[in-house]
Amino acid sequence: MYSIESLSIGVKIMVDKDNELPELKELYDELWSDGRTMIKDMNRSIHVYLFAGFITLVFSVIIIGTAISDWNKILIGTATNLTCFYAIMEITGAVLYVGFGIFLIYWYTKLKNRYSRLIQWEKTIKD
Repeated sequence: MYSIESLSIGVKIMVDKDNELPELKELYDELWSDGRTMIKDMNRSIHVYLFAGFITLVFSVIIIGTAISDWNKILIGTATNLTCFYAIMEITGAVLYVGFGIFLIYWYTKLKNRYSRLIQWEKTIKD
């Protein structure tokens, strides 16, 4: 048998859920009215991954070029201890930059594929 106390807890839970319904409706209405703008913003944000990945890979090429120059100084014998330190750090930085650039471009393709239906849907809707 149910006690009055357990029934009152059940009623309280139902009331709490009913109080959430207007808040959820307001949230859904907001999403519905701003949906196209949100998709455009999301698409622009996704393209930031591509741009950042490309820039990161470009900087990694610059770092590799600087490292080659420093290693040439080391092999010729005109390098200081500081140049040796720079050469080691440049190689480390270049490897990290290449990895990070590839990671950013990977996330760009992943997000672009994940939200491609939304992006196509946004293009078909008229203002």
